[in-house]
Amino acid sequence: MNTHPASQAPAPPGAVVAEDVSKVFFSGGDPVWALEDFSLTLEPGSFTCIVGPSGCGKSTFLRILGGLEERTVGTVSMPDEGRKIPAAFVFQEHGVFPWMTVLDNIAFGLRMSGTGAAERTRIARDWLDRVRLTEFADSYPHQLSGGMRQRVAIARAFATGSPVLLMDEPLGALDAQTRMLMQEELISLWESERKTVLMVTHDIDEAIILSDRVIVMSGRPGTLREDITVPFERPRSFDIERSPEFSALRARIWDLLREDARTAEESA
Repeated sequence: MNTHPASQAPAPPGAVVAEDVSKVFFSGGDPVWALEDFSLTLEPGSFTCIVGPSGCGKSTFLRILGGLEERTVGTVSMPDEGRKIPAAFVFQEHGVFPWMTVLDNIAFGLRMSGTGAAERTRIARDWLDRVRLTEFADSYPHQLSGGMRQRVAIARAFATGSPVLLMDEPLGALDAQTRMLMQEELISLWESERKTVLMVTHDIDEAIILSDRVIVMSGRPGTLREDITVPFERPRSFDIERSPEFSALRARIWDLLREDARTAEESA
């Protein structure tokens, strides 16, 4: 493993740059390497998805970028690092606060960053309207469907004003129909805001439909397996799933993941 961060050229303003990031955990006193020498640069305003075998460190890497986990080795550069909320998170289980109203949930990140009450209410109401939840402003999460709660979580992340959104399987708990609708909604919001998005998903089709690039990670310790540019122009529709190019790209990514899974079984 490389224990000395590599020198790097200056990144474009607003880019997210991770160089030679490694992370070790200790289980019963023994080191377990979750990530090893993983490097990734995200251009400002890009949408990138990460796929990889279970346990390869995808979520760990997201948490390192967001400051929720300390890296063992390597360097990370985030835009506006002096902000109180340098990156906004959306988790699989939506993470909305059950004791807060929908409006207060969306305004929460703004409150944490010190935005005044009147301004954060104005911004939160604007985002309520954009995710079509205006009439539920005074409702509580338990009164909403799963898809509606996830729209609250996504609106809260966008409302913070953070230039970077980190999403960990944000649509994974939804049924297939709701998931497709949320994919369309997420892309629409991203196209209007052009924030830098890094999203972890286990769904290959979802990764292709949503992203500019698909980052395929190896099995643990996770590192870069392949960096794939998605060839479809924007705006996109689900019609691309019918194309031979889509099928070929899906098969290519699946072959990489299957190869890693077989290697892990053989070495077990």
